[in-house]
Amino acid sequence: MKLLVINKHLKDNFQSKDLTFYFVKKNDDFSDLVKIIDEYKPNKIISIDFGVQTNDEIQNGSVIVAKDTISINSKPISWSIPREDLWIDTSEDLNKSICDILEKLSFEHYVGSGIEIENSFNIEKRPNAKNWLKENIKGIYIDSYSSKLNELISNKAYNFSILRIMNSSFPIYQNKNSFLDKFIGFLKELYFYKISAKKIKKDINERKLIFEISKI
Repeated sequence: MKLLVINKHLKDNFQSKDLTFYFVKKNDDFSDLVKIIDEYKPNKIISIDFGVQTNDEIQNGSVIVAKDTISINSKPISWSIPREDLWIDTSEDLNKSICDILEKLSFEHYVGSGIEIENSFNIEKRPNAKNWLKENIKGIYIDSYSSKLNELISNKAYNFSILRIMNSSFPIYQNKNSFLDKFIGFLKELYFYKISAKKIKKDINERKLIFEISKI
């Protein structure tokens, strides 16, 4: 059985008896996901969501397959180059199969490192911060949870891959408490999923990316 850990806005209508979906929630602690993994023991787990590219040469709509991930839990002023042993690898064989599908479907794609940042508010508007991450960390995308998820699944020794669809305006989730912050975040997400990512989601559905990945 395969398990897709996926953004709910990328939901596809096809069904397969050999496939289970888990839709990521905001500020997800993944406790429900752990229960699913322990119960069904999938042979492959694939995470599909959006992310923000650190390299301006990577166009919106491109897909990045993460070869490894890292979490940086500090404010930008305290960022430092992490030790090599802090990176968490994904499954090389599964990544290769996914890249073959992306090639077949003519998706522009890259293999690179993913970064999860605790303090990433408005990272899409901070070109200097993104450039520092690109030059020093060698990460080519930033997202909300890939490193956390990668650590969880790697500890359970499953074949795991991460796909991130790039969009420079993707609103990375922030755990803000005030009503105003939550309302602004809601508007940003509404605009992104209804306007900014509309063409990307259409391309994914028309080229049946998720369906093809589910057959791996």
